[in-house]
Amino acid sequence: MKRLLSCTYEVVIESNWIVCGAAFLAHLLSTGLQLAYGALHVYAIRHLGPAADHAVWAGALCVGVSRAAGALVAGRRKSPRLAALVGGLLLPLACLFTSFATQLHQTLLSYGVVLGVGCGLVREAAGLVLGTYFRRRRQFVELVAHAGGGVGIALFSVAYKEAVGKLGWRLGLQAVTGVLVLAFFLSTVYRSASLYHPQRRAILHLKNQRRKVKEKKTPKISPFIDLSPLHSRSAKVLLLAAGLAAFGLYTPVFFLALQGFQEGLEESALVLLQTFLGFAAVLGCAGFGLVLVRPSAQCLVSKQYLCQTAMLGIGISMLALSSVEGYHGYVLFTWMYGLCLGGFLYSIKMLTMERVRGRHFTKVWSYVQGAEAIPVIVGVPMTGYINQQAPRAGFYFSTAATLAGALLLFFVGFSKRDPEPAPAPAPAISEACLCITPPPRCEPAWCACGAGGATAYCAWPGPCTTRLPKSLSYAAPLNRSCCSMERYPECCRRAALLRPSRSVPEGLARRSSTISRSASCKAPCHRREHHLIEQITTSV
Repeated sequence: MKRLLSCTYEVVIESNWIVCGAAFLAHLLSTGLQLAYGALHVYAIRHLGPAADHAVWAGALCVGVSRAAGALVAGRRKSPRLAALVGGLLLPLACLFTSFATQLHQTLLSYGVVLGVGCGLVREAAGLVLGTYFRRRRQFVELVAHAGGGVGIALFSVAYKEAVGKLGWRLGLQAVTGVLVLAFFLSTVYRSASLYHPQRRAILHLKNQRRKVKEKKTPKISPFIDLSPLHSRSAKVLLLAAGLAAFGLYTPVFFLALQGFQEGLEESALVLLQTFLGFAAVLGCAGFGLVLVRPSAQCLVSKQYLCQTAMLGIGISMLALSSVEGYHGYVLFTWMYGLCLGGFLYSIKMLTMERVRGRHFTKVWSYVQGAEAIPVIVGVPMTGYINQQAPRAGFYFSTAATLAGALLLFFVGFSKRDPEPAPAPAPAISEACLCITPPPRCEPAWCACGAGGATAYCAWPGPCTTRLPKSLSYAAPLNRSCCSMERYPECCRRAALLRPSRSVPEGLARRSSTISRSASCKAPCHRREHHLIEQITTSV
């Protein structure tokens, strides 16, 4: 039986980390693909020709639609495995359709809408399954999963250069489609966590009984999207802050390579900047995550302040982008912006987890992402149009929106956990009981009375009681003849009226009978020690 349990435990651990690896791959294929659009943007301008000025709409539409699709998945309470299967099917098909697109509206439909829906389903399904497999290590697992986004930015930027840059738009995107096929097989890993539960049969029985009860009752019409978790103040402020910041938060992702291309940087330098952006996002996610996963006892940082710091860094870096020049200046901006972007993507989710009830977290987090949909679709092209009228002036708009979202987080409220109650007032010292320092919080609320070298216990606070719990009975004097009764206070005399144990531990019976014959004051005290040992053994 022990062997079977150990084998089951090993299978559960392996399946958990396989799901974690699948979530990492899901973020790599969805978030990494979307945020690497800056490298594809340069090739889209060459391919679309006259409509090149509006090519940024495809990338912004893809990100916005994916955020909205993720909100629909979590709000409808459907199977995440089915969502992952559909998303894994749409993802490579959308990229394949984009390879045949020759006009702007075809690119917007295939890359912007269909690819966005596929990315949203794949990413949100990975997050839902990850929450069912991990409870205690949720922060660390989310750190690993979000690091996949930065790795995807670096990999897809290089893939666009090697595939689309050398093979052309059509053959290059078809080569990328072969990589995106991996998303279709992620759903095979997303098995229900209850399959590995040791009481699986009991769980299935309860589900069947609940299903029978529901069939007898009149069916209730459930809303299309459950908005009940949004009643809390924290959820509303998080939605408002994320939506306002999204107007300018992702702007450099789409315009960094384009701005370098317009200034005359080489194609290899642009790909290197995109690679630096991906690696910086990974390091930022890891750095901000380690602050939360491994907190220091000397310096504790709130998740709210950590998120606001990341947004402040993004705003300052975008402000610097409006005046940066030369390749080395772009490298400095890329590392600064990438570190803060990776930290924000991780810390905003951990902040939502902290300020929202556990049962509502998945829905509220999907709604927080959904609140970014329209701002991203509108804000990114608006920044591009402002830059066309006044060079680099659109980044001031992005900076203002990001900093305004950071300021709104000050109104997010406190944690969902109730504050600890105030400590009880110190007990008053009465004439009948002289109480010393109370025990630590982890012990029962009892205080000691000292008298003549003997020790008894009385209730604290309040009047003394005549009976103690069994766990504390060994501390009371079991034989009053050990010390003179005149030296006892009144409360210790009452506490001493305890019935000693009649049983004698094995090996101490002969010695106890010998000690009992002695009439000295010293012998009964040894007898008390024997009773103390016996009672401790009995309680254990």
